[in-house]
Amino acid sequence: MKKGVNAKVSIVVPVYKTQDYIDRCIKSILGQSYQNFELILVDDGSPDNAGDICDEYARNDNRIKVIHQKNSGQSVARNNALKIATGDYYCFIDSDDYVADNLLERLYSLIVEKDADISFVSYSSFTGEKADVVADSAPDIFSYTNTDMIKNIHMVKDELYVVMWGKLFKKELFEGIKFPEGRICEDLHVLYRIYDKARISVFSDEKLYYYYRGNVSSSTYSINKKFYDDVFWVLDKEIEYIDDGHPELGDYPRRTYMYWIVDLCKKTGGFISCGKMRSLYLKYRQLYRESRGMKKEKFFTFFYYMPSIYVLLKK
Repeated sequence: MKKGVNAKVSIVVPVYKTQDYIDRCIKSILGQSYQNFELILVDDGSPDNAGDICDEYARNDNRIKVIHQKNSGQSVARNNALKIATGDYYCFIDSDDYVADNLLERLYSLIVEKDADISFVSYSSFTGEKADVVADSAPDIFSYTNTDMIKNIHMVKDELYVVMWGKLFKKELFEGIKFPEGRICEDLHVLYRIYDKARISVFSDEKLYYYYRGNVSSSTYSINKKFYDDVFWVLDKEIEYIDDGHPELGDYPRRTYMYWIVDLCKKTGGFISCGKMRSLYLKYRQLYRESRGMKKEKFFTFFYYMPSIYVLLKK
């Protein structure tokens, strides 16, 4: 693994229906203060002009590679990008977002300074043309072990720990790892495995990634039955993985699983302990009993004993 100015970063950007945003994203990457990178743009069968915009940039910069594929989803796009990636480190950016010009430099310096396997920074959300960027004071920096990071997935009330973006990963962490095809929650399925491999992950609370929340074509807006089905699938896989390798952490994914069952029941309404929701409620009761050792918010117990009343009060 190279360290120093010769270390190369592979930046992976899946592209789909983002012709209005991709220019902003690519320009922010090309303007990085750390210049030893390759940019892999994956046109996921985008029906707009986003793929053509990617090709135009590639014609003018030999660090850019463009893959065109039929529409297959973000997981396939990322898997195809990693097949041709030549970097020592991997960084993932969404095509409707953009980044500070020192993002790579900062992420890489954290890796070197802390001898870490993963580095990550904070973000600002925005809905207009640009994020409101406020100059940071001296940043707070935290180091985490593999088990710390798994806990953070489930206990920190921030999506930062369950997304690929805003991070720099040593490429070795991806050995044997593939994004699950056809799933919405592909990031979580990959991340708990990667976090488990990492000796040290280092976080700086500097806001250097700018997360756009205004794109209605984004999968973020596709929270439907498939979303819940995929969440439950991912959590079933994680519970199996954690029970096998870190049984002492088994309560954490179970708590998250219970949270999403409650969330779905609130949206569905009705008599939860019978009818279509009965099997899900029985799953909840099983998870609740299996995680009795973890202190949980009171609503978990309320829902356990009186699910229909809880839902009625929350609608």
